Amino acid sequence: MAMDLQAREPAAAADAAAAPPLPPGLRERSFDIAGKRVRVVLGEHIGAEMAAALAELDADRFVVVTDATVAELAAGALVERLERTTPTLLLSHPPGEEFKNLATLSRFVDLALDFGVTRRSVVVAVGGGIPGNIAGVLAGLLFRGLRLVHVPTTVIAACDSVLSVKQAVNTGHAKNTVGLYHIPEAVLVDLAVVATGSPRDLRSGTCETVKNALAIEPAQIPRLRRLLRREADYSPADLGEIFELSLAVKGRLLREDPYEKHAGVLLEYGHTVGHALELAGAGRGPGGADMVKHGEAVALGMTAAADVAHRAGLLDAEGLAVHEELVDRIGICRCLTVGIAPETVLHHIAYDNKRGYRSCDGSEVAMVLLRAVGAPLNAEQRYLTPVPQTLVTAAVHDLLRRGKECTAGHGPS
Repeated sequence: MAMDLQAREPAAAADAAAAPPLPPGLRERSFDIAGKRVRVVLGEHIGAEMAAALAELDADRFVVVTDATVAELAAGALVERLERTTPTLLLSHPPGEEFKNLATLSRFVDLALDFGVTRRSVVVAVGGGIPGNIAGVLAGLLFRGLRLVHVPTTVIAACDSVLSVKQAVNTGHAKNTVGLYHIPEAVLVDLAVVATGSPRDLRSGTCETVKNALAIEPAQIPRLRRLLRREADYSPADLGEIFELSLAVKGRLLREDPYEKHAGVLLEYGHTVGHALELAGAGRGPGGADMVKHGEAVALGMTAAADVAHRAGLLDAEGLAVHEELVDRIGICRCLTVGIAPETVLHHIAYDNKRGYRSCDGSEVAMVLLRAVGAPLNAEQRYLTPVPQTLVTAAVHDLLRRGKECTAGHGPS
């Protein structure tokens, strides 16, 4: 499904052309959602520029949402800058998928109201996809919608979760089951901060960009083959290029389908099994960390989806091999799944958040599948294909079996 990779509308480009020149090394992009232009600023070491961009919003208060790790690093520095001119509240939660829940959200709502937020206030999400989602729901609920700005500090957040209107938290049943749609005002990306992520975080972060290429824009695959490195020794410039690839695809999709209910469902490729793997390993790693990060789960979920399509006679061996090759180039190892029970994964698949988009009986699972790289099936049915549960079960068992057998590659680091 080749797509026009122009990330901006002509009007937005004209606006940018008329704007004053940016400081050296600073780039400005934009994408349109439901007729609203979302500003994107990226560069290296741009803390002062980010604070200035936030000051332009004329907020009476800022509420900064982050996790406890980022609070001591990037978020703390930004809060210090904001507090010089505007009352600023820092809300942090423990890191991990298990804390992206209604309890955390409820606590943050009360703290924000106690702080005195008004309709002029701005919620700022700093960190990865988890605080970004919590902040998005918080902003969408308070006074039926406060302004939201994303400051992603991870590759996965910059390349995926912040380029969306979907905001959600988890329940005990499945990921992202309680949420809303809320359009951000801006996305501010300091590539120097993003590049400080661990090798594991950087690998995980590239997975959604690879997903976009496999499911939507295969013309990007040659560039990704050049960019991807198993050792994840990415420079800020490399990460900027990966971000631009994601923005090109997501910007196009969001103009066509801002609420991701039709063509945007393609962005869910790999997520049916991926979300289930994520939940099955949530909080079960060393020190209570998540066993499988979101991007890792999506990468493994894509290989499972390709396996399902191949077993069903829909995807040929070459298409399956391209999936395996790109996941290997990222450096994602199936050994991450060791200790995860197939029954737990299958339980979470049964509560997948795409249920209801297409009718399936109790013996089927609706999945985004490909008939070739860049060629998704069933456009007329929101790109969802009913799959016999037996095929999904076989693919999950095979994925977890291969994880146990894996003796090489990159586990957590």
